[in-house]
Amino acid sequence: METYFKILSLLAILAIAHPHFAIAEVHSVMVKNRSFSPNDLIIKSGDTVEWMSESSEDCGGPYGDDCVTHTVTADDFSFESGEPSEDLYFTRDFNEAGVILYHCRVHSLPGQDIDSSMNGRITVKAEQTAFRLNAGLNDAWYNPATDGQGFFITVFPELGFVSLAWFTYDTELPAIDINAFLGDTGHRWLTALGSFVDNQAVMNIDITSGGIFDTPTEIQHTDPAGSDGTIILTFDDCDSGTVEYVIPSINKQGTVPITRVAEDNKLLCEALSAN
Repeated sequence: METYFKILSLLAILAIAHPHFAIAEVHSVMVKNRSFSPNDLIIKSGDTVEWMSESSEDCGGPYGDDCVTHTVTADDFSFESGEPSEDLYFTRDFNEAGVILYHCRVHSLPGQDIDSSMNGRITVKAEQTAFRLNAGLNDAWYNPATDGQGFFITVFPELGFVSLAWFTYDTELPAIDINAFLGDTGHRWLTALGSFVDNQAVMNIDITSGGIFDTPTEIQHTDPAGSDGTIILTFDDCDSGTVEYVIPSINKQGTVPITRVAEDNKLLCEALSAN
């Protein structure tokens, strides 16, 4: 039971945590021998670039002037490291997408070739918006490796909830002398419901029992909610996702990769995700 409650605690943390928390990076550029190294960076919005000089003790090097002064100056003069220095250290955050050209104003000019002069380029890519679950995912999904099993998934965007029905089989084949009046004796189906944030939903599994085909009966549901296990449903795009499950009662956990059975709703999904 202790392990089970640890798993539930971890799942609760996952439910609260934002699945696409992005950490800004710091990119270093060395200034030496009349060059920026690297002189062509691709970074993402929110990252930081730091420039620092690297001079030898005897001021040697191929140019014989490693300890001369340098600057980091934007070609459009939107930023400047300050007065030329042989002990250069300068940092700048880049929060907007675009291409930024810069140079050393001691040894070059704006607009020069970055491969033949003391110039540099930074390409800032816009931070990608996290994919968000939408009604275009409402479909039948399955893992081709386990044909005959699958999932029906329905997203309720306004409510912020997702429901899932999992059609599968028991963990072992039933004995050959056990018969079912309808369908296969090993058939199993599970349902789950939970809230979602961006591209991920955390859901409690609900196992029902006591029903008879097309007959009003008193149904028993999982009690308490969540004690039959948990599913984490994740989509990174409109084509594929994963179903991560933890079912303590049968000591099973794993991840099922899923893809659409049909692609009728794919265009709707792409249109909704672009908004």
